[in-house]
Amino acid sequence: MKIAILAPLRFPISEPFHGGLEMHTHLLARELVAVGHEVTLFADAESDEQFNIVPIQLGETAGFGAAVFAYRRAMALVRRGDFDVIHNNSIHFLPPLLSGNLGFPMITTLHTPPYKSLRIAGRVTPKNNHTFVSISQHLKEIWKPFIGDHPVIHNGLDMEQWPLSLSAVAGTAVWYGRFTPEKGAEYAIQAARLAGYKLTLAGPVYDQDYFDREILPELDGRITYAGHLTQAELAALVGRSAVGLATSVWDEPFGLVYLEIPACGTPVAAFDSGAAKEIITAETGAIVPKYDVGALAQVLGKLEGRHRAGCRASVAEKFPVERMVAEYLRLYA
Repeated sequence: MKIAILAPLRFPISEPFHGGLEMHTHLLARELVAVGHEVTLFADAESDEQFNIVPIQLGETAGFGAAVFAYRRAMALVRRGDFDVIHNNSIHFLPPLLSGNLGFPMITTLHTPPYKSLRIAGRVTPKNNHTFVSISQHLKEIWKPFIGDHPVIHNGLDMEQWPLSLSAVAGTAVWYGRFTPEKGAEYAIQAARLAGYKLTLAGPVYDQDYFDREILPELDGRITYAGHLTQAELAALVGRSAVGLATSVWDEPFGLVYLEIPACGTPVAAFDSGAAKEIITAETGAIVPKYDVGALAQVLGKLEGRHRAGCRASVAEKFPVERMVAEYLRLYA
């Protein structure tokens, strides 16, 4: 099958990934190639050279008009191609609107809540040549009023990239993600201090003012920042940590950290955010009310004794990347 993938264009589809969307796009493209399909990735020019890249420049700080121009150009280039299907993995409103005049179908994966521009696009996107897919039941229910019923395909994980560690350093915790207010790293710091845990933070700084105000003053011998890590570096950090923390205070549409942390054998303590209850199980972690730092601190010690191999087995059974790819291929067909 000849498959075009339209990536989110603000950041390269390469390591270190700027976020879960870039990581998901890279994983999807790589796995489709691995099972024998011909994939063309429409993405930032600095994306991973292992892929057949059609470069589309946008840039991190580009405004509304530049983004519209970039996605219009991308769709014009897609239209000229000889493809069986295009998988739109961007979160821009324009590609679905332009799907009606393609000579092949488009599938758009919904990774975010229905922001205004996306709601409008959802309502007026041509239905004859296009299918929306949500990454969780939680997200599907939010989108239903705007696009009706549609399939759910949960994100999958490449278990080999998140190896099991059967031992960890006692009394240590890890938190990683984008440093923005909605990811709530400050709550992880507060919980770790309450529980007497050492905490390592990692991830890209998206909001420098937030980082300087809420995170930087807290760094000391017990709370440390490891930087923006590659996936292998991150997996090693997670594997040697006794527990993981996930403290999003917005409603996570999926939450890849809910899979990645227990895949390494490390149980995860999380706020009740979005799809958390759909992803985290009794085998892999614990969920506490959002903003309840005290409850979060209390579960850390209980989770540290969790069977690490059991954490991984639960993720491997429910969320392998092979299942995700097979479900997308059925939808393409």
